[in-house]
Amino acid sequence: MEDRGTVVSMLSSQTGDSTQQSNEKVALTCKENPTLLKQIAEGLLHSDVKIAGDCAEVFSKVAETHPRLVALYAEQLLSSIHHKHTRVRWESMHAVAFISPLIPRRIISAIGDLQERMLSDQSTIVKDYSILCLGNVASCGEEEARMILPVLKQGLFQLGDKFLSKLLTAMIGIAKVSPSLAAEVLMYGYEYESHPKSSVQKAAKKLMKAAQ
Repeated sequence: MEDRGTVVSMLSSQTGDSTQQSNEKVALTCKENPTLLKQIAEGLLHSDVKIAGDCAEVFSKVAETHPRLVALYAEQLLSSIHHKHTRVRWESMHAVAFISPLIPRRIISAIGDLQERMLSDQSTIVKDYSILCLGNVASCGEEEARMILPVLKQGLFQLGDKFLSKLLTAMIGIAKVSPSLAAEVLMYGYEYESHPKSSVQKAAKKLMKAAQ
């Protein structure tokens, strides 16, 4: 891909910008002219990992406010959650989390990949966003909730205290969309309501409120 004169040439790594400002400008430009996102999608595959990371960041910034524009590139982003470079993975996962409520069936079909990221990725941020993504989709309906609850439960057992509050928060949507599963997730609220970490206590109490 020839970068000169393209939106890729405006990215932070290409302009010598050590901040996110250039990427934010590119994201704004893409919101105004969504066809430019095709170049950003191509940039995810760039051999320069800085460009790939910038493109993933642009997707996450666009997806935050305009998820429908980014949902068109779900396949490219789902591929990039396995990228060798950590930043590409976490920005791609962040974008996927934003668009996940729009593509619940596609996320369910990739549940094994998300479970792998949640349990095995070396990056805390990737794990955080994978949990957020799963929680978003679990909120979409009874069927999704039933598919995702076992994965979140596995996270409770394997990931330790660091991720408890996020996992419990991800279960709140399950309590809201699935009365039949509410009693099960309520149990986890009771289990963790007296946890030493205040963030876990807070999440547990919110889960209990949603499930009762």
